[in-house]
Amino acid sequence: MFSKMQIRSIGITDTTINKASCKKLFLTLFFCGLLFFAGFFSVFLYRNAPSLWADISYNRLCREIFRQELSGNTLTLHYTLQNPADYGIYEHDARLPVYSSEGRAYANAAVTEWLEELASIDSADLSEENRYSYTLLTRYLTLQQSLSAYSCYEEPLSPGSGMQQTIPVLFSEYRFQKRKDIDDYLTLLSQIDDYLKGLLVYEQEKARTGLFMSKENAAALAESCETFLTEDSINSGTHFLVESFLTRLDEFQNTYPELLNDSDFDAYCQENSRILREDVMPAYQMLAKEMTQLSETAVRKHPVRTSSEPTEKQRYYALLVQKSTGSYRSVAEMQEILYTQFVALRLELLKLRRRQNEAQANVRHTHPLTVEDIFAFLQENMREDFPPLLSGASTGDGLIRRQLPPVSCDIKYISESLSSSSAPAFYLTPQMDCFHKNVIYINPGASLAGPSLFTTLAHEGFPGHLYQTVYARESGIADRKNPLRGILDYPGYAEGWAFYVELLSYDYAANYYPADTELQKTARSFEMCLCALLDLHIHYYGLTLSQTQALLTQLGLSSDAAHDIYSYIEREPANYLKYYMSYLEILSLKQEAMTLWKGDYSDYRFHQFYLDAGPSDFLSLRERLYASQK
Repeated sequence: MFSKMQIRSIGITDTTINKASCKKLFLTLFFCGLLFFAGFFSVFLYRNAPSLWADISYNRLCREIFRQELSGNTLTLHYTLQNPADYGIYEHDARLPVYSSEGRAYANAAVTEWLEELASIDSADLSEENRYSYTLLTRYLTLQQSLSAYSCYEEPLSPGSGMQQTIPVLFSEYRFQKRKDIDDYLTLLSQIDDYLKGLLVYEQEKARTGLFMSKENAAALAESCETFLTEDSINSGTHFLVESFLTRLDEFQNTYPELLNDSDFDAYCQENSRILREDVMPAYQMLAKEMTQLSETAVRKHPVRTSSEPTEKQRYYALLVQKSTGSYRSVAEMQEILYTQFVALRLELLKLRRRQNEAQANVRHTHPLTVEDIFAFLQENMREDFPPLLSGASTGDGLIRRQLPPVSCDIKYISESLSSSSAPAFYLTPQMDCFHKNVIYINPGASLAGPSLFTTLAHEGFPGHLYQTVYARESGIADRKNPLRGILDYPGYAEGWAFYVELLSYDYAANYYPADTELQKTARSFEMCLCALLDLHIHYYGLTLSQTQALLTQLGLSSDAAHDIYSYIEREPANYLKYYMSYLEILSLKQEAMTLWKGDYSDYRFHQFYLDAGPSDFLSLRERLYASQK
């Protein structure tokens, strides 16, 4: 028999035992759980470690290449990123890079090192998108390595598109977002002298190897340098580097009045004018003088082909075409494709002209459209065939939603001092992390009006460069984890697309210019195809000026017009191919998509595929298209 006390005691003891048992059981289950999850993660890591490690290694390498490419060049860095610190780039002193043979050798060695590091990563272990990016980067760097063997063939001072033209435009678009930006701008401006001297060193190397530019090109360069900047244009405030500086400074003061008082404002304006007068103007005059002297003393070699093997110049040109177009076809194959296209377009053009004559529709119909009207019309009418931009709308889910700012575009006009040697229009790509602000320059000397203004704005704006660039930025192809793709240069992908949509825009333009848009569209394509063929024949097969004139006069052009075409193509190798051969690659890719997708094909789907892939070469795009069907 147990007393109540005993029973109570036993009850207390049981409770104690139960609590201890629960605690022991909980600890047992906890440690068992740890062992289970440890085992699970061990298996998970064992199976997935190669993939995780490969992606980490690849992204780290891409970020390092990105940092190295942008460091040491403050102008390019500022033009590329609004907030470099977000990408791990910190620079205190503003610097322009100055060319040297040692620096070139270091850059070439860096490319070799990056390729070796890429080779150490097994691409099969990468994520799907990283695997595609890996292929692109490997091909990109391999091509860069191949081109580096022909360094003296490059022409950074081309009269029409050289750095003496490009760098002032970049300065005029240098954004002032903080007080330091103004100080950096003036520091960089004062370094143009050293920058141009570095390019002159390179030109002297070209002269020693017999690869200096022609006397005609040197004379054109010298003339543009001598007239680019004058004391009168500086003192009167009419030069665009004076006007643009004043405009940006005024905008900065209005936005941040506490950071810039009137006294500092005036001091900055005076310093800008002083640097232009004492540093920049003498630098351009020096370049004109030295290049003229070099053109008179340089010995130009004219290689004679003694075997069936391509000459050094031909090998370089083939690589340049590959880089410019993104096409991996041989020169012979490109020639065949272009010639077939040329014949077809010529027959179509004759038919359209005959039809126009029969209808006696020789009067061009025009409609007074402003730039804003054209932009609005293009954005509205492209919706059916092109995926929409996200800018101006909310993206993401739940708490991570964010409002993207709407896309804006300023239309500016090329300065008179650059007008004669500039393109009819061009688009300036925005900063990677501030891509909603865009700029398109129009050359008033090009007299763009009617259908030509309409199609030019389609080429540069919607659905051309501006639309394509913003779409790529919104897609996150070049994010902070791997920003490198944001600076890899694929001219053919961009210019081929811009020309492709330019031709499509003639159909949109028919709403306002119905009488001759089909004829103009075919004539435009024919003109570009002809120039692309001439590009190949002049630079690869050695077509001479007299031969070009004889050929073009048969097509109805004057001898002077033929001379101008020859001169432009001679100084801008592969430029027409960058537009037209790349355009034909897009048409070829489109045809393959039609064959693969059959009834599921639509222009909308093809455009989305092209844009979603991001800047690429056409070999990689074609592989991506077929891989998507597996």
